[in-house]
Amino acid sequence: MAADLKDFRGKVTTETDCVLEAEHRVSKEDKSLIARRVLHEWAVKKIEAAKITTALLASEGISGNRREPE
Repeated sequence: MAADLKDFRGKVTTETDCVLEAEHRVSKEDKSLIARRVLHEWAVKKIEAAKITTALLASEGISGNRREPE
């Protein structure tokens, strides 16, 4: 089953566009597919880091809702 996709439109820098274009020319993949894959890989890493952070905080007896000392 394919993942649900959300519409996203955004602007990128010239450097990013050049890299996407170069990757497209080498791989023949659509630039939007390349960008989606890169963003997905980044998101998965962020989610994993958040899970680890939550576990580390819990092991220290700290909840994620802790406020700064006044």
